[in-house]
Amino acid sequence: MPFNPLCPSQLHEHDPQLKMYLINVLNRSIKGGDNDISSKYMIENIVQSFKQVEEKEKEKELDKSWSELPLHLLCQFSAHLILKDLNTFRAICKSWRLSSPMSPLLPLLEPPYSHSPCLMYLAKHKCTFFHPMHDNGSYQMDIPELQDAFIRYSKYGWLLLSKMDGSVFFFHPFDRIKIELPNYPCKEIFESMSFSSPPTSTDCFVIGIIYYGSKFSIIRRGEVAWTLCEFTDYFRPTGHFINNNPLLYKGRCYRLGLQGDALPVKVGVFDPHEYLSHPNQYKCRWKYLSYIPPPEDFDYSLRSSYLLESDGKLFVVFELHDSEPSIHIYSLNLSSIGPRMKWHKVTNIGNKMLCVSSGGSFFELSVAKGMSNKIYVPSVQDNNNIFYSLETKKYHSCFTDYSSRNKSHGRELPNCTWIKPSCIDLDEGFKW
Repeated sequence: MPFNPLCPSQLHEHDPQLKMYLINVLNRSIKGGDNDISSKYMIENIVQSFKQVEEKEKEKELDKSWSELPLHLLCQFSAHLILKDLNTFRAICKSWRLSSPMSPLLPLLEPPYSHSPCLMYLAKHKCTFFHPMHDNGSYQMDIPELQDAFIRYSKYGWLLLSKMDGSVFFFHPFDRIKIELPNYPCKEIFESMSFSSPPTSTDCFVIGIIYYGSKFSIIRRGEVAWTLCEFTDYFRPTGHFINNNPLLYKGRCYRLGLQGDALPVKVGVFDPHEYLSHPNQYKCRWKYLSYIPPPEDFDYSLRSSYLLESDGKLFVVFELHDSEPSIHIYSLNLSSIGPRMKWHKVTNIGNKMLCVSSGGSFFELSVAKGMSNKIYVPSVQDNNNIFYSLETKKYHSCFTDYSSRNKSHGRELPNCTWIKPSCIDLDEGFKW
């Protein structure tokens, strides 16, 4: 019989010194050989190789099992993820990416859009976002948690909302985070509301002014109930001042309105903490800053008004209809408060953009050419933001040739606010 090197018996007869081993590939075992060091070393290497192969096969099988999850399950998972986690979910594998179409809001969280604010409009449970830098129309998001809610104030990327049942809560629309506050039990509804700092801050407090400015209610983080306080006098925000939010700055509360039923316009201020420190000694009293010189035809042409703070100054914005110019801005240096304090007319805001809305107003550094020295109002025209140019003294629309001295043909949005896109991290056990 010719010699066959693949036949174990012939191979052993050919060379008796040759060591023979029986390797079972199915159960990954090895038999044979003797107990010399070289045999043990070789056996250990083979066993280790088996283990490595087995681990790789397990990993491969695990990866395969995750990537082959049913499509309907993947869709259900991704529907409940916040935007930041949705990015991670989509990066796992191709099947996961295909099961979760990119959220329309993701572009708003990436430069250059993330560096400038957008206008958010809430109707029932549908949130629509309009961005001045984006020419692809609006983004819409379905948020059931906001069903029938009213936007009361917005700052630091957070919304403060309330419902007719007395519930009050914070909501972060980009991460879908909700922070519930104790219900407001009183029958008297809030005319306007504001909050002092991000709800995650230990010094955060929320304040609500009751109609006609006769009372206010306040709740601080960690408290389980609202405190109701009374003023010694009325400070009525009649007419177009009703939707003007109180401004909280360095612990004090500022509000725009009329001391009586007629001009002049004033800013009232009080310190809520002063009352809370001595609740049984006296009622809160409004103090008034110097009156604001009203523009011509102010008494019958006022459309809306806004109060904000920037760099230690108070700013008041009046928007008029059927009047030229349509928007007037005044500033007051808070460090000069005293007998000589005086409001100054502002005709240029330099490299800043000013965003105004009933839900909150603020200055923002412009991040793109052509956005500075403009006031962005809570109105849209063909899904594009409308702004007022302090240079041309006209209203214009982003990405269209719309131009008008009066705000015509545009759609003014109710229940809206300007908000800057952002992402946050919040511990699961967080309590307000």
